[in-house]
Amino acid sequence: MIDHHALARELYDAEQNAHPVELITQRHPDLTWDDARAIAHSTDDIRRSAGEVQIGWKLGWTSEAMRTALGIDRPNWGTLWQRQLVGNAIESDMLIHPKIEPELVWRSPQDLAGEVSAEDVQEAGGKWALGLELVDPRFPSFSFDALDNTADNSSSAAIAVGSFHRVDELPKLEAIEAEFSNGAETRPGAGSQAMGSPWEAVAWLVRSLSSEGLSLRTGEIVFTGGLTAPFDALAGSTYTLTASGLGPVAVTVS
Repeated sequence: MIDHHALARELYDAEQNAHPVELITQRHPDLTWDDARAIAHSTDDIRRSAGEVQIGWKLGWTSEAMRTALGIDRPNWGTLWQRQLVGNAIESDMLIHPKIEPELVWRSPQDLAGEVSAEDVQEAGGKWALGLELVDPRFPSFSFDALDNTADNSSSAAIAVGSFHRVDELPKLEAIEAEFSNGAETRPGAGSQAMGSPWEAVAWLVRSLSSEGLSLRTGEIVFTGGLTAPFDALAGSTYTLTASGLGPVAVTVS
């Protein structure tokens, strides 16, 4: 029998100590989606017991092209916590092998649960911002199974968020054109990378949470998935994300 809590404790300790652990799927080849989610839930419980405060959710693999390339059959999600929220700088000594991704971030104006549609989310309104997410798998490398990643809170490590704007101030979200730069290279990205529409990405999350008896709460934020391929998060580098209608966000890795 798989000990979900023991594996969750391993992952939590690996994050706290910046020391990777062996892939879960190598130790448990029979690991299922339900097992992976149970491990993630157990890690969330450990965080709450340690006094951490949840502030939202993150989506992973919302790009269909990325899922196809990696042979992944569905997106996944993880939790976001107050201690992960950084300003414009983050220290690299407590990270294992981080990468940084550009995303669109939604802040919910109300509780949402059940079989909601993208139109339901759009009618709710809310505000959007640009965000940068540092992902840092608690495994020896970026070679892991989708179930490893799901158990590992979708590799979430740290986040930075720009200023939030009302939807009526923005162009059509699917058509938003973003530029993600590490100072030497700039990568273009579009809002449509997030499940074709960031509204649909949020709706998919709400439906998925409802399948586990959970919901999206008023004021929580949602990172809706990477708009471009990530950059390696290297010490001494600054990463900037810009897009029309939204305030820029930048992080320096120190």
